[in-house]
Amino acid sequence: MIENYGTCRIGAETADEYPGTCPFYKKHLHRHCGNYAPSIKAEKRKLIYVASPLRGNYEKNMAKARQYCKYVANRGHIPYAPHLLFTQFMDDTIPEERAAGIAMGKEMLKRCDELWVFGEVISEGMASEIELAKELGIPIRSISTEEVQYGQD
Repeated sequence: MIENYGTCRIGAETADEYPGTCPFYKKHLHRHCGNYAPSIKAEKRKLIYVASPLRGNYEKNMAKARQYCKYVANRGHIPYAPHLLFTQFMDDTIPEERAAGIAMGKEMLKRCDELWVFGEVISEGMASEIELAKELGIPIRSISTEEVQYGQD
């Protein structure tokens, strides 16, 4: 029998030993097990613009961007990462396509509720997104790689 304890679903047989929490989470540096189910709130979910580097180590940065989106979704919000979307049909190495992707991303930033800046490195593209968010009065939140890795808020 599976029951919900907070945002984790664990077997009822562990409920007495670990009341209200997931034993995996406590033992594994605040990482959730496969039974993790983020709580979905009834209120309006925020659309969060995910800003993180793309250039440099492309594959590693794309993997991090996916991780950042999951971080946002696990907090009950809707992630929007233009560099994950537009690179599916545009080539970031072609200057015209890169410029078009950045312009479309900035247009979408205007529709987002918040800008979350991930990691310790601020790229040129991220700096321009931060500047636009400041001009528009969009709240900006900086989130470290460590915070994402260990699921802290």
